[in-house]
Amino acid sequence: MADSSNQPASVLDPARVLIVIPSRFGSSRFPGKALADLAGRPLIVRVVENTRRITGAATIVVATDDERIARAVTDAGGLAEMTGDHTTGTDRIGEVARRHDAELIVNLQGDEPLLEPADVDGLIAAMGARPDIDIGTCGHRFAGAANWLDPNAVKVVCDRSGRALYFSRAPIPGTFPGSAASGHEVALRHVGIYAFRRAALLKFLTWDRTPLEKAEGLEQLRALENGLHIHVQQIERSPVGVDTPADLDEVRRLWADRS
Repeated sequence: MADSSNQPASVLDPARVLIVIPSRFGSSRFPGKALADLAGRPLIVRVVENTRRITGAATIVVATDDERIARAVTDAGGLAEMTGDHTTGTDRIGEVARRHDAELIVNLQGDEPLLEPADVDGLIAAMGARPDIDIGTCGHRFAGAANWLDPNAVKVVCDRSGRALYFSRAPIPGTFPGSAASGHEVALRHVGIYAFRRAALLKFLTWDRTPLEKAEGLEQLRALENGLHIHVQQIERSPVGVDTPADLDEVRRLWADRS
């Protein structure tokens, strides 16, 4: 009998991995940002182009309810699918996932053209090596306490294997009075990349919103409250996203520097 300790970790077949990028035209802070120009092409097209550098997935779909976004993607040679009107991006992803025979569904943001593809490949590899993981996501160390105190920076604390214990907008973990311990050195800043096993995603979408999810405004707490295993893959930094016109100016500068 072969020694199982010498066997390679299981690898997910890229043909069974689907990347879905939800994208909508409306945005409270930046309407139409998906079609904003980035170096001569719409932002959503640049996101798709960058996503093609991910080696662990064979299919990339932009999920949208806007024909202008779908047309921009298909005109550039990408794949777009129209969806219904959904409350959350996860619901939109679920609609697309049901049309594909994928084992793993990866949710990427449609406003992060500078995402590091290797970070996503690392997450896909972790899911392949750990069949006990229901959902995978990412996080990185805080550079200091200031961002850790910001409620817009979502914190996650994990066990020693990388399993998420809790996500919060509050500065977790708390520190014992008089202790020199610093919470920002223990928590990770959550990065909104998700990889769902098919069964986990479909179950997730059948559940009602949970008390902790409502209190924190964080969907991933619904998964924890229902007993799913969320693995947090540690990466170096957050990708730069586009939430406002000022963010787009910064991304344009970084894009030009990268080129």
